[in-house]
Amino acid sequence: MNLWVISDTHIPERTRRLPEEFLEKIKDEDIIFHCGDFVCLEVLKELEKKALVYAVSGNMDHLELKSLLPKKRVEQISEIKIGVIHGFGSPFGLAQRVYQQFDEKPEVILFGHSHSPFQRKIENTLLFNPGSLSGNLFSWKKSYGVLHIDQDRIWSEVFYI
Repeated sequence: MNLWVISDTHIPERTRRLPEEFLEKIKDEDIIFHCGDFVCLEVLKELEKKALVYAVSGNMDHLELKSLLPKKRVEQISEIKIGVIHGFGSPFGLAQRVYQQFDEKPEVILFGHSHSPFQRKIENTLLFNPGSLSGNLFSWKKSYGVLHIDQDRIWSEVFYI
């Protein structure tokens, strides 16, 4: 089972469809975390056909998505609590603002919004932003992430398309 982490797909505004290079990697038993800014509901439906999806809404999502998805959530995979939130405001200080949104600190917080990959621990929580599957605002590099959980060890990786 793979734990895929994506954010800021921005379909159809910034790209027409999800990259095939990403979609072909997903297996039925995988889990996809989407950190918001799908923009349209069809992207959520397409991902749900591929695997289990845990998602939150983002600031650019259409109203129907905002009514279906929470702004933040906490899921448990094995013994690990994983918080998911989109993010808000300036990219400067974003990780700290996201961290403060969770009173009970999970082992991992996944977020998006900045379109830039980020991996850092704050206290005992890994904060991970996979960047944007539609491309970074500054370099247009498309990226996604994988979250690894191996017993008591947790780490993340960013991959570029």
